Amino acid sequence: MTDDVPRKRRYGPRPKSDDEARVHGVSCRLTHDELAELDRRRGKVRRGEWLRLSALSAPPRIVPEVNKVAWADLAKASSNLNQLTKAVNEGRLSTPDLAAANAFLLSLRAKIEAVRASLIGDDNESQD
Repeated sequence: MTDDVPRKRRYGPRPKSDDEARVHGVSCRLTHDELAELDRRRGKVRRGEWLRLSALSAPPRIVPEVNKVAWADLAKASSNLNQLTKAVNEGRLSTPDLAAANAFLLSLRAKIEAVRASLIGDDNESQD
């Protein structure tokens, strides 16, 4: 037998160092209505994690599933728009007024990006 026995593969996140390990527990009691409201706000984020982030910084952004689907669909449209813009810039697209077409496409792309950002709750992105 050899001493080179493979270690058991570990799944999940790596353990935190002693300085970063969370060893203190805090509990509170909630009414049925308060717990329902907490669960509504947290989405799929674990209760403890959501409460910790809410108390110490900002609560995690919960993105509704319908917004995720719309965001992905808009990503495809944005990609197509980017390809079209590139074709205009490279002269592979024959249009009577390339400058106007390019300005229109760039404006449309910015609007799509703003809509995508607002779907995931990134207000800073949508103001650019």
